[in-house]
Amino acid sequence: MAACKFTPLPFTPPNLPKFGIKKADLPVTCKLKNPPNKVTIARARFYDAAGHTTTLDVSTDGLSFDIPDSIASGDGDLEVRIQVDSGGPDPIPPIDVVEDCSASQLILTITDSGSKAAAADVVVQS
Repeated sequence: MAACKFTPLPFTPPNLPKFGIKKADLPVTCKLKNPPNKVTIARARFYDAAGHTTTLDVSTDGLSFDIPDSIASGDGDLEVRIQVDSGGPDPIPPIDVVEDCSASQLILTITDSGSKAAAADVVVQS
């Protein structure tokens, strides 16, 4: 499996977790880590500093998405929202979103049963 490309950057809670990734390392795949049955990704979006929103393609099984190399360099936010089908966990347990790499670099954890979403700051470095 490939080496991880995201690098954790310093941040001060309660700010969002912060990560850097080199533009040359894109595209990169992120996935749900050990999701419970009936939990899939409803939506993944990247918001860049200029205010542009990129809806990220979710895999057909609903368990992963790709951040494309068309994302602009600079600061941005990655937001992931899950959906829970009938018979799934209620309330949801913490759901980790990780980079699909050998060390499964943690990007964010979804813990809010109401919004079923979480976000992380991402700096795309030239």
